[in-house]
Amino acid sequence: MRKNEKELIAKAYEFAKQQHQGEKSGHDFEHIKRVFANAKTLLKKEPRADKFIVEMSALLHDIDDRKLNPGGNKAEMFLRELGLDEKAVNTIIETIASIDFATTGSQPRLKTIEMKLLFDSDKLDAIGAIGICRAVLFGSWVQRPLFEADCFPKKDLTAEEYKDLNRKENNSINHFFDKLLKLKNAMQTETGRTEAQKRHKTMVKFLYEFFREQGLREWIAYLTAFEQENQ
Repeated sequence: MRKNEKELIAKAYEFAKQQHQGEKSGHDFEHIKRVFANAKTLLKKEPRADKFIVEMSALLHDIDDRKLNPGGNKAEMFLRELGLDEKAVNTIIETIASIDFATTGSQPRLKTIEMKLLFDSDKLDAIGAIGICRAVLFGSWVQRPLFEADCFPKKDLTAEEYKDLNRKENNSINHFFDKLLKLKNAMQTETGRTEAQKRHKTMVKFLYEFFREQGLREWIAYLTAFEQENQ
């Protein structure tokens, strides 16, 4: 056990709180707190994981997110200022870098249990009732349309296409098909998979109702087929 782990975690908590202050894209400090809480829950079922690495990664995972601070290295600088050894710094940074959906896709191949725990902790907050709210909030932040009835999702997106916020199919409802509805099958831990199944059902119910209210039978059929293909 490292010296003063609790103190270091507390410092990271305050650093993340300060860095995410005023953030309006859905990657705010409330998101960080939820991911941190998810990590603590998942760690209870994975005693072989390095608790310190997972908790630090959870608190710092969005500091240099490509959507918020592309090319940034604030998290690494902070860790070095704490006086952590080189191995710990590199492990935390590598753990954080491993979980971007644009990199992992819906079939992650994560090397360590710490990466798997961070992935599940973060992705659980992207789905369910919270995930619905965050998808709409982020869409508004980047000024993408909520929905376009004549624009169905593009299948088999490449990583570059996924990251392109200006592609014509990029709207908040299509984002469910591009990413959010795929996460239940991407989860890396048994606990994560169990919770993801529950949250997935919430999103599916929302989408069915969203399409039903508009009388969009083609979209209801599309969602039904999508769910059958991704069971």
